[in-house]
Amino acid sequence: MTTPDRVLVVAFRKAAVQRVNSYLDYLLSRGVPVTVLVADGQGWKQAPRFDPRAEVLSLADRENRQPFVWTYTMLVERGPGGLFRRLGRAPGPIGGAGRRLGRLHVKAVRKIRKWFFWRGYQAVRGHSLRRIALRRLEPLRLDGVRRVVVADTAAVPFGWTLARRRPGLEVTRAMDVSAFEPLPVTDPAPELGFDPAAAERPYAQV
Repeated sequence: MTTPDRVLVVAFRKAAVQRVNSYLDYLLSRGVPVTVLVADGQGWKQAPRFDPRAEVLSLADRENRQPFVWTYTMLVERGPGGLFRRLGRAPGPIGGAGRRLGRLHVKAVRKIRKWFFWRGYQAVRGHSLRRIALRRLEPLRLDGVRRVVVADTAAVPFGWTLARRRPGLEVTRAMDVSAFEPLPVTDPAPELGFDPAAAERPYAQV
């Protein structure tokens, strides 16, 4: 039996990971090769990992270098946080003050990120990621892709543009498995879960 054409899944929000993993398990267990394009640069700390049997390509580094994201991160989070950590290592009252300021900074950053950064960035994130992803189509090897599944709303602008540029490519939001039902299970997921070392491997940056 010939290997089925690859499926590309585009997931730009961490809320989609669990649903995507269920879809991946069905396809990968039946020998269908799957590539996941993920934007895990912002808001993905402590997010679940994708099925390690899939090829996962990440836009995280590219997203983090976007001017708005980089400026916010340096001026509000990393810059002051680094300064307070250095002060906290100093002896005496200066060190104590640095540690107190560091704790206050961590609390303030949580609120700033939630109520200000994300409220502004979420409105444009999908379009920003669309531009980034469209510049990196080569690693996706679209000529060998059978179907593109857009897993969340943040990925819709990229999917919509991809469908316009490649009218012969099936682009859908539906995680439909009906076309793969005739395929036998050849690589079932391990009963005790995946190898932690494999699951912790960093995603390939594109």
